[in-house]
Amino acid sequence: MKAVFLYRFAGYVTWPPAAANSSQFTIAILGADNVAEQLKALLPEHPIQGRPARVVTIQGLAQLGDAQILYIGAGATRKLSVFIEALKDRPLLIVTDQPGALEEGSAVNFLIEQKHVRFEISLAAAKRSGLQIGSGLLAVAERVKTGDLRGRSVCRPFGDNHEPCPLQLAARIDRSWTVEGGS
Repeated sequence: MKAVFLYRFAGYVTWPPAAANSSQFTIAILGADNVAEQLKALLPEHPIQGRPARVVTIQGLAQLGDAQILYIGAGATRKLSVFIEALKDRPLLIVTDQPGALEEGSAVNFLIEQKHVRFEISLAAAKRSGLQIGSGLLAVAERVKTGDLRGRSVCRPFGDNHEPCPLQLAARIDRSWTVEGGS
């Protein structure tokens, strides 16, 4: 499932023009060979943002190249804060798989809840990287962190006895407007 999520995330993220001009869309995988193999099977038939997609398995940041997404799997989480600090100003969607990774600076972090793969998003981390995350992805996130990187403000989705944050509310309104025949 994580491979499919990584592929789908790309459709909801806008990169700065300089990062969006490469001829291929690249997803780099560090510390999760099984996810890389699943993505390699999926990507040849599915372009991303109108470009051929490829996946590269890397052993360190020097091999990252011009990737648009970096997934740091459980096999590389010991150095997570070092990796994120080194990449903080790059137009790169950093996706992780570790509790507390949003506080370390990850933009998207996978969670396992009730045996299902879910994810949480940090808008501050995405903004720091020059990325915009679409309301459609924010609406389905388990949690959306809207404060600064070490921030205090966390929004929770509808249905778990918490008020939605304005971004989630806007996403619901956008979705209902489209479904009901709006523009």
